[in-house]
Amino acid sequence: MRVGLLPAGKMVLIKEFRVVLPCSVQEYQVGQLYSVAEASKNETGGGEGIQVLTNEPYEKDGEKGQYTHKIYHLKSKVPGFVRMFAPEGSLVFHEKAWNAYPYCRTGQCALPFLSEGCSSEGPSYMLR
Repeated sequence: MRVGLLPAGKMVLIKEFRVVLPCSVQEYQVGQLYSVAEASKNETGGGEGIQVLTNEPYEKDGEKGQYTHKIYHLKSKVPGFVRMFAPEGSLVFHEKAWNAYPYCRTGQCALPFLSEGCSSEGPSYMLR
């Protein structure tokens, strides 16, 4: 556990959880990629679910991995009262992810209905 500072001078507590896996790092990487692909396939249909626009290898600054650009269509996944009040296009968002196992960076999550747009970035690490 460690403590860090945010730009505004506020403190944040960072907690780290480690899970021991009964497989090698390479086996886990293959399983993770398979799970994501299978979940995307199962959640897609009838214009809803996950639409994969780009899924290609990338290499940048010595880092090799898989780049994906996905669109999440969530209209059928939320309760009816949310659909009633949500503006058109608000239940669709774009995700760009750079998976360079064991490091995965997800960012530039765009909500098309916002004129200013938004960006969120969340790195995650898988340690052995």
